[in-house]
Amino acid sequence: MHERNISLAPKGKAKESVHWQLGWWDLTHSLEGTNRPVQWTKSSVIYMAHESEPRVIGRHFPSSRQFLLPTPPFISPMDSYEPPTVLAISPTEDWMFAYFPGKGCEGWGCSWRKEAELDHWTVVDSWSYPVGGGIVTAAWICPHREWVVSDAGSSSRLPALGPPSSLGSPLLVLVTESHYLHVFTMGQEKAVQLGGRVSLLEPTDPVHPFFEPEPVGKVGGDRICTKAAIGLCYQESTILVAMRSQLRPSQHSIQTFQAAVDLGLTMDLSQPNPIDSPFVAEWEAWGEEQMISLCEVRVESRLNIPPVMSRPLPPIYHQSPLIDMAFYCPYPHHSHPSPTKPESKNSASHVRSLYLAATFFDPDDYTSLPKSEIVLYNFVASSQSSTYWALRDKSQRPSQTKVPSFLRPSPSRGGFLVGYLDAGGLLPRRKSKFKEANTGAIEVLKVPGLTAHEDWESVPIHSHVQAGTVDVPVSVAVSPNDTLICCVSSPLLGSHQSIQGLPRRVSGDTSLALTGSLPGDLSKHLVCAIRSRYSPSDVIHALAAPSLPTQVTVDTLYNAFTTMEADSFGHMQMWTAELLGVATEVYCARTQRLERGPEQDLCAARWQTTYEISSLAACCGAFDTCREGDSYDLDAVWQLLGITGWVIELVEKLFKECIFVGEGTNAGRVIPDNPDGPKGTTLDSPIFLHLVHPYALSRLRTAVDHVKRFHDQVAKLSAKGENSHIAKDFLMDITEGSGVDLQLLGPLLADILHDGKALNKQDLQRSLASCSPVPALVPHIRKVVDKVSSSKAVDRARLFIKPADLSDGITRLALSEPAGTPAHGLRDKNVDVVKKNALWRNKPASVCVRCGGRSDVALERRGGAEGPLSRWQTWEKSWQMRCVCGGMWSSAMYS
Repeated sequence: MHERNISLAPKGKAKESVHWQLGWWDLTHSLEGTNRPVQWTKSSVIYMAHESEPRVIGRHFPSSRQFLLPTPPFISPMDSYEPPTVLAISPTEDWMFAYFPGKGCEGWGCSWRKEAELDHWTVVDSWSYPVGGGIVTAAWICPHREWVVSDAGSSSRLPALGPPSSLGSPLLVLVTESHYLHVFTMGQEKAVQLGGRVSLLEPTDPVHPFFEPEPVGKVGGDRICTKAAIGLCYQESTILVAMRSQLRPSQHSIQTFQAAVDLGLTMDLSQPNPIDSPFVAEWEAWGEEQMISLCEVRVESRLNIPPVMSRPLPPIYHQSPLIDMAFYCPYPHHSHPSPTKPESKNSASHVRSLYLAATFFDPDDYTSLPKSEIVLYNFVASSQSSTYWALRDKSQRPSQTKVPSFLRPSPSRGGFLVGYLDAGGLLPRRKSKFKEANTGAIEVLKVPGLTAHEDWESVPIHSHVQAGTVDVPVSVAVSPNDTLICCVSSPLLGSHQSIQGLPRRVSGDTSLALTGSLPGDLSKHLVCAIRSRYSPSDVIHALAAPSLPTQVTVDTLYNAFTTMEADSFGHMQMWTAELLGVATEVYCARTQRLERGPEQDLCAARWQTTYEISSLAACCGAFDTCREGDSYDLDAVWQLLGITGWVIELVEKLFKECIFVGEGTNAGRVIPDNPDGPKGTTLDSPIFLHLVHPYALSRLRTAVDHVKRFHDQVAKLSAKGENSHIAKDFLMDITEGSGVDLQLLGPLLADILHDGKALNKQDLQRSLASCSPVPALVPHIRKVVDKVSSSKAVDRARLFIKPADLSDGITRLALSEPAGTPAHGLRDKNVDVVKKNALWRNKPASVCVRCGGRSDVALERRGGAEGPLSRWQTWEKSWQMRCVCGGMWSSAMYS
């Protein structure tokens, strides 16, 4: 192909214009099949192979913090093994598999299991593979069912993808270079167990299955599988395996040839090799085969029948070198509207389809742009009989001016995501701040015609530019909610990583090209992520963009709330906590990405309010778990004291704002546009969501009732023991020194809750989406503020002046938040975000990747539970996987 073309204008005439052209070196990894494996998991962690070491790297998105998985015990010394070439993570993200090829020695496969924190993995098992029998590809089969959201907003669960696994245990399917398929069962007692092994080139005999050692090489050449793909279908006990192989010189032939050559003998070089020489025919046959081998494998658990059986299918012939191939299984018609229309109503319910897309290159003599072609093969199988899969037809899409870089199935878009690289383009100027260039575009191709999908727009591919070199992507991974894609360039050029957007729906209104269809599309992705309990970080990445108006973010959250409410069958309360967690992450991300100013302060107050609402719900759960009738388990008295202090502190903070706003509006001193004024000086401040929305107010009232009941119980304790006496004194200090009267606080909140029953439901829903009361609720908030300000439940002297303030000095008094209080994080990092008590400074603690809170509840899972759990320990265990805001725990992401 061509060298870099640099055209410079004459001096003093015009600015320089630098162009780049795609070279054959940019496609080396595609031609040689040396792409690095990349996986983007459901918890928003991107795993990839190390550039040069046999290690697996994890990177959490969007924090960009990296960690390394534990090194398997067999990796010694490190320079004896290559970086992993196969990386597979189960759909439930509790298992991981990687294959490490050896440098002239046997390779090893390793499995990990994830603990409570998303970056904490433990090595479970490892096993070796001989030279020539390593792993080519891997896939997981488990009873996990995906959620999908239709265009109308209705949610449904898809059937399980692939054969049913025995006892619900995940299955690991591996394809080896020696054309064998291994099936491993992941269990509890015995971590990894080989469940079956069959040849993919010969049919399985059900009566006498073959269990001999795998052949690695043969005299005359080794047929090595170099590329493979595993196709799974919904509710189908069979899988399809496609393989592309090469014929390489066998080790036995090389040794025979070397032994036959003796330089000490006189040789007549003019004589040709004998006709019957075994090497003449071999040399002509060595290289990549011109066909794709196919095999159908049945995986099922039946008595007196092998668990894994294979049946080879007729191969597919194509003479060009294969670059990539992937299977695509469309959604079942009864679960989600398919983008492809069935031929007839009768055939739609009885015929199953599975598509195999393959990319072929013809590099010619490496002096011009390679000729490329994408071929789609359509396999069908009837559900009325036990017939095998058969090839029905195929579609072709050649390309003369562009080169396909990657190919990924996208069932949600009804086709394939294809990244095309341009033949050349313009590089950014040297003084430009943006060191990126558009090197191609990502398009959506229909199935089965492989035509460009008119409902989805194409997006450009941005590549890093360094010293006039463009780093084109060689490995990609799609985000869990199909909104972003991670592109990784060649390690020879620095292995840059970039996160880019995927095609969105075409907006009919050109004036709304930027945000016209954004709220609707992203709200569906949010609903799907919430129902599937996936991390919505890839969706929130678009909502947190500083260039996006805040109103678009509010509209997107509101659409997600209304969609889930319409499809929740009257059980919206169970999803409200999840929606609040998403809102917390949205406004927290916007706070971190916005510049300092009123908008950043408003977003910080919004996510702080949603975090407080989620914490109130968790505190109510703690009291309910430890409750025994009208009393509480005093074995957890100190833990409940910590929660009691946090609830009273929140109430005091809320009532302070009520008095500030009430006194200010009565005196005519409302200054809503003053960025230097104290926070919460307007009636639509986010903190007043606690007093207007029934979900937040009901939990505040319930928490206060628990505090009062717990206070009454502890106050009646006799001072028999030192521990109970200290606990009683500590609680009295908290309650008697507060600025609220617990006896009158409960009835006050009950009256406010009763007065809010007549509020407009739509206004309340939009207030919850914006995490701030809408203007229509301001008159009601005015009444609530007046009621709080005039209530006898509030002691203003104790509310604003604490005994500790008087003893430490009047100069420490402050009526507003300190100026140094961070606007993007929690106030006190030394307080447990779950248990609301103090954390030991030298004690390790997990960090929430959503709100940044710290807790040690997830660390207790590592040692395992011993003996019966107390009531408090039972409540703690419910938070070992997630924070009160719904975020996942991490042990090394943040410092």
